[in-house]
Amino acid sequence: MGYKYDKEDILNTGYDVLRKNGYHNVGINQVLKEAGIPKGSFYNFFESKADFANQVVSHYAKDNHKWMQQYFLDTELSPLEALKSFYKIMIDFNEKDDFASGCLLNVLGNEIGRQNDELAENVNQYFIGWLNILDKVIFEGQKEGEITTRFTSLELAEYLHSGFYGTFSRMKVTRNRVYMDTWFDMSFEFIKNNTHQNNEAL
Repeated sequence: MGYKYDKEDILNTGYDVLRKNGYHNVGINQVLKEAGIPKGSFYNFFESKADFANQVVSHYAKDNHKWMQQYFLDTELSPLEALKSFYKIMIDFNEKDDFASGCLLNVLGNEIGRQNDELAENVNQYFIGWLNILDKVIFEGQKEGEITTRFTSLELAEYLHSGFYGTFSRMKVTRNRVYMDTWFDMSFEFIKNNTHQNNEAL
């Protein structure tokens, strides 16, 4: 009886390979080698390299969506402190990863988003899904008086997450966390409700 290959294992391998190397720098043979599968088995699951990349993105984005939801549901921190903790986790993760990759959606979206309409649409929709999670947290923070109401919760979610993604290019070039830390300090200084803090101090 032949060995039955696990599609999820292949997708997890694809996540590591594509996130660290990008799309154009990865060939099917490298994926086969890393996953330890023959070419025939690969094409049982995927129509092409582009289909493989799209499925890897989908697999990763849905898992990340679930993790984000659960993280904010489980935390006992206030909305503002929960957001800070969330981004600190991601900054620390990138430091442990030696600042080599950033986020898969960011890597592939920047590299081939203009060349692959399906991938671009998928990346955008998954990113919006993540923003909607952050939107709810920020809205709660606004209701509690922790976060500024000068902008909508969704605008602030876009500001935070897009801004954080913007630090990845500098992170990879400089191989350090300084730009992520600067983004963190400035962004949370910007979104906090200083009036709320002043009232608490009285």
